[in-house]
Amino acid sequence: MSKLNIGKDLYLKGRIGWQGLSKDEYLVKSDYKIINATALMDGYVDWNNCGYITKERYDEAKEIQLQENDILISKDGTLGKIGYVKNLTTPCSVASGIFVLRNTKPDLINFDYLYHVLKSPIFKDFIKRNKAQGSTIPHLYQRDLENFEIEIPNFETQTKISNVLNLIEKKIAINNQIIDALVSLSKTLYDYWFLQFEFPNDEGKPYKSSGEKMVWNEVLNLEIPEGWSVVNIGEIADLYQPKTISGNEILKDGKYLVYGANGIVGKYNDFNHNDNTIAICCRGASCGEFLMTLPYSWITGNAMVVEPKDKIYKEFIYYGLSKDRIRPFISGSAQPQITRSNLENLKVIIPKRNIIFNFNTFALDIRKKIQQCLFQNIELESIKDFILPLLMNGQLSFKE
Repeated sequence: MSKLNIGKDLYLKGRIGWQGLSKDEYLVKSDYKIINATALMDGYVDWNNCGYITKERYDEAKEIQLQENDILISKDGTLGKIGYVKNLTTPCSVASGIFVLRNTKPDLINFDYLYHVLKSPIFKDFIKRNKAQGSTIPHLYQRDLENFEIEIPNFETQTKISNVLNLIEKKIAINNQIIDALVSLSKTLYDYWFLQFEFPNDEGKPYKSSGEKMVWNEVLNLEIPEGWSVVNIGEIADLYQPKTISGNEILKDGKYLVYGANGIVGKYNDFNHNDNTIAICCRGASCGEFLMTLPYSWITGNAMVVEPKDKIYKEFIYYGLSKDRIRPFISGSAQPQITRSNLENLKVIIPKRNIIFNFNTFALDIRKKIQQCLFQNIELESIKDFILPLLMNGQLSFKE
């Protein structure tokens, strides 16, 4: 076996301090994109979540002008998020919180193989150990990555390992596409019924376009269906931040998922919510992001739980949320946050109960299908994490 040190043996660059961008330098649109850590999504780059910069700002930092198959590593906030640069069609750079890793030894290392190692607990454990010795402000330095060294098998074995893990990732990606399609179905129905007010009337026809009665609502400054009302979300749901746990308590092999500010952050041997739960990130750069957790999970104090007093409202509230609706309730400049006293004032339209019941029946059926895909993905990720070290050290091998 050979050894590889990603900080010393490969091309590793980041944005130099004086080249940092201020918020007002970001453009609405241009031919040059810039990637922030928020665009790194479970191993890939979300090209729709990138910013835009001028040609001059792009040109001044040639060492971080991206190339196809670069690997991006977040070095601020949530450390060690990975993005594999694929389908690069636009000149693109990275923000200050990201390292660019490039394969300068293609005969030694298969970058698909390295990508899987960096996504695995092997790299996450390295970051955790490294962070424990440093500042209370999470940050990865280039010198930190010079301590990350792995033993690598021969190139042929790397390729075989990569092919197996790529197949698993492909199945996960297919499941994610199914999840996106299912979420879109529920969201489309929500918008049609509760934003356009085209839910079925007593004759099964679209309510508003059939000329049914609409009344002016002074709170929202728009017409809503007769018999509907508007309340603060705090009137129909309890909002609270659960008890948090320290990073040292989070386990790799715990029984239950832990949800933090950025989704699933690990596992724990206890849970504090036994049902699907709406959780809104209420601290840090991801403030305002929200999700529906899986059942039997631990939600940390970095999230604000929205627990409807009547379960029939859960899916309805979830699909009515958006970052645009939550953004006005975010306070703090240096450290964005959402407080319960602020968020409780979010306005919610309350339809007649039979309309809510019908929507909830549809959305719950979709939720079950989404959960099936999510649970399968968790199992597939566990298989990946289990077999990778065994394949790396030869305990598990391929038949000739």
